[in-house]
Amino acid sequence: MERHRAGHPRKQAPFLGGDQFVEARHARYGSTVRRRDFLRRAAVTGTGLAIAPSVLAACGGDSGDGDGSLSIGTPDAPVTLPTVGEAIADGLSPESGTLELLNWADYANPESLAAFEAALGVKVNVTIYDNEEAALLKLRNGTFAPDVIMGMTDTALARLVAAELLQPLNKGYIPNFSNVIVGLQNPYYDLGAQYTVPYVIYGNGIVYRTDVIDRSRFTDGDGLGAMWDATYAGRLAVLDSYRDTISMALIRDGITDVNTGDEAVLRAAGDSLRALREATNPKVDILSYQELPAGNRDIAFTWAGDALSMPGYLPEGVDPNVIGFWWPPTTVTANDFMCIPRTSSKPVLAHAFINFFSDRDEALRNASFVGYQPALQGISIDDYRAATGIPESVLDALVTPERYESGLRMYSLEPAVDALWNDVWAGFTAG
Repeated sequence: MERHRAGHPRKQAPFLGGDQFVEARHARYGSTVRRRDFLRRAAVTGTGLAIAPSVLAACGGDSGDGDGSLSIGTPDAPVTLPTVGEAIADGLSPESGTLELLNWADYANPESLAAFEAALGVKVNVTIYDNEEAALLKLRNGTFAPDVIMGMTDTALARLVAAELLQPLNKGYIPNFSNVIVGLQNPYYDLGAQYTVPYVIYGNGIVYRTDVIDRSRFTDGDGLGAMWDATYAGRLAVLDSYRDTISMALIRDGITDVNTGDEAVLRAAGDSLRALREATNPKVDILSYQELPAGNRDIAFTWAGDALSMPGYLPEGVDPNVIGFWWPPTTVTANDFMCIPRTSSKPVLAHAFINFFSDRDEALRNASFVGYQPALQGISIDDYRAATGIPESVLDALVTPERYESGLRMYSLEPAVDALWNDVWAGFTAG
C-alpha cells in the first residue's frame, strides 16, 4: 500500500488552467512551503506518521469548567462553549498594516485576497498549515500567531477553546453573518456562533473516471463496495484522514455512529480496511484531486469539494465530463469555519476579513478558485455553476440543504476514544 502522510489536510484546487493556477498561486504565496511540497517531502523522508494520541490529548487542557474536560457539541447535545475573554468593543476602526492569515494551501482565491487588500488598504500574509493537530500545537506554543484562521472544523474546535486560543466574535462587525445558512447560524458545536463563522460545506463520496467505470457500479445497492473491488487494484485511493476513512468503513458495515467509542466496532472497521488494503493496494493520500484528472487513478473516496475542483486539473482538450461523482445515501457532511485567535493583533481587521468572505458575490468569486461551496444561503446551483463552470457529471458532488441536514456529523473525540481510532488507523496504514 502506498502511503504519503497522515492527518487531515484540507482542500485545494482552482478552476484556473494549470499554468494560470501556478502563476496565480506563486503571485500570492511566493516561496511559502505549499501543501504539495510538504507531501512530496513527507513521501521522501518517511515522515507523516499519524499524530500520537498523547499529542492530540495535549491539545486539550482546561475547558473552563475546572475539570479539564473538552466541551464537545453534538447534533443531539448542542453546546454553548465556555467564554474566554470578551469580544472587542463596538465602533473601532480596522487596523492598518498586514493581516496574518493561517489557512490550508490553495484554500482562498488570490483574487479575493487582492480585492480585500484593495478595499481595506492593507496586505494579507498567508501562512500554510498542513493538518489541524500540528496547527493546534503551533498555535499553543506561539509558532503560529495569526489574526484569522480559515478551514478548521468542529473536530478541532473543542481543543481550540479548551486551550483558550480563540476570542469571542463581535457580530456587529460581521453584518454578512446573516448570509450564513440558517442551520449554521446557531451550530450545534458552537451555540450562538460565539467563536466561529462557517466558510464552506461539503460531504464525503466517491469520485471516478467515467471513461473507465460506469455509474451503474454505484447503484447496485453496495456503492461503497466499489472501494473493496479488486478490479481497481493499484488504481484506487482513500483519504489520508483517519476520521473520514474509518467512517467510510463503518458506514459500509452498517454503522452510522461515526464517533463511536465501541472498541469492538472500531476493530471490525479496522478489519474491513485491512481487507480493502489486501484487495486493492490503495493509495492513501489527499492527491486524488490531481491524480485522477491526470489519469493515474480511476476511483477514490474523497471530499466532494475536491471532486468539484477536479475538472480544472484535466489536461487541455479533455472532456470535463470524464470526472464523475457518486454521493452515498449515507455519508458524512461537514463544514469548515473561520475564527479569530485570542492573541490577534488586528482583531477589527480580522472581523472585516471574515465579513468580506461572507459576502455572497465574494464567496462565489472565491469558489471559482477553491471549488468548495460557500456556506451561505441565497446561492443557487445555477449561481454556483455560473461562477465555477463545473460540468454536469460532477453535479452530484454539490451539497443541497437536504443532504447537509441528513448527513452524519463527525465531532471531537475524547482523548481515550481518539486513541482507539488512531490505533485502528495505524493498523491499516502500517500494512
